[in-house]
Formats: sequence, C-alpha cells, structure tokens
Amino acid sequence: MRILLLLCSLGAAGFAAYLATAAKNSYSAYSVSQLDMMEAELARVSQGREPDSEEALVSLQLLREERQRRQHFPLAAGAAGLLGLAGVVLLVRGGGISSRFSVSVSSGEETRLVAAMGRPEDLAKGAREKAAALLGVRPDAPPSVILAACEAQLQEYDAARMAGLPPDMQRQAREQREALVRAKDLLLKPPGA
Repeated sequence: MRILLLLCSLGAAGFAAYLATAAKNSYSAYSVSQLDMMEAELARVSQGREPDSEEALVSLQLLREERQRRQHFPLAAGAAGLLGLAGVVLLVRGGGISSRFSVSVSSGEETRLVAAMGRPEDLAKGAREKAAALLGVRPDAPPSVILAACEAQLQEYDAARMAGLPPDMQRQAREQREALVRAKDLLLKPPGA
C-alpha cells in the first residue's frame, strides 16, 4: 500500500510537471481577464459566417484547453503532495524502512526452521544454560556469583601461567579465556535482552 501511494504520488507529480511545462500553448502567457475577453471575441467570430470562423474555432479550442490546464495543475500538484505525504506517513508508522526490506518467510518455511533449529526462545535459553555450565554456576545466579566464578576460571588460564606451553596450547587457553568472558557477559544480561 505504501509503495502504491508513493507511485501514485510520483505519477501525479509527473502529470503536474507535464501541465506546467509541455502542455502549455500560445494562450498560456495571458491573464484570466485577457482570456475572458479573447474567448468572447472568438466565440462571436466562430458563430458567424466569416472566413476566419474555422481558425476562430481552433483558437477557441486552444483557449479552452489552457483554461483546463490551469484548473488541472493545482489539482495534480495537490494530489501529488497528499499521496506522497500519506505514503511517507505509512512508511514511518507502518514498520519503517527496515521492514520494507526484510525477508518474508512463509509459515511452512518457519515450521521447518523451528523443527530443525528450535524456537529462538529455546535457543537463547540453551545458550544461557551452556554459559552457566562453562562457568560452573546456575543460569539464574546473582551477578556477584557469576563474576567470582569467571575470575576464578580466568586465573587458571592466565597468560603468565601459559608462558612455557607450546603455541597450540597457548591458543587454546586464549580461546578458553574468550569463551569464559563471553559466557559471563551473556549471563549478566537479563534473559530475553
């Protein structure tokens, strides 16, 4: 719907631009009062049997087209503005730009994904439990217990204690320290955050 409104707005703006530029004719430079005077004279000439009556009819048609152009231009410009404003409002209130570019997933695909991976809530809960097991605490442990457990574990993998070990064991110790810090950070965040 948002895109349709924006496209309609663009179309109305294009039509208004056409009326403002390309649709002008030789009567476009005249004022309304001048057009009134010329229309009255051209109508009089076209009613008669004068040799210029056919040219007067063509001129009268051009003059009336100019009047219509002047009536349609503000309508087209107003429609473009209103439709554009409505489209922008719907774009902002209807979920924003990011939802416009999000991937749509059918319910069948969602079902298969949940069956294969599990529900996102369960995955987050499982990650908290895994982090708690790594630190040796409960998932709902108080922050002070989590911090103390992490500090105790980090001391076991201190870089100074690993100085004489082979490079691959030092790399494993660094990775273990990083995992412990990630586990601590995860457990210190409130569940669902």
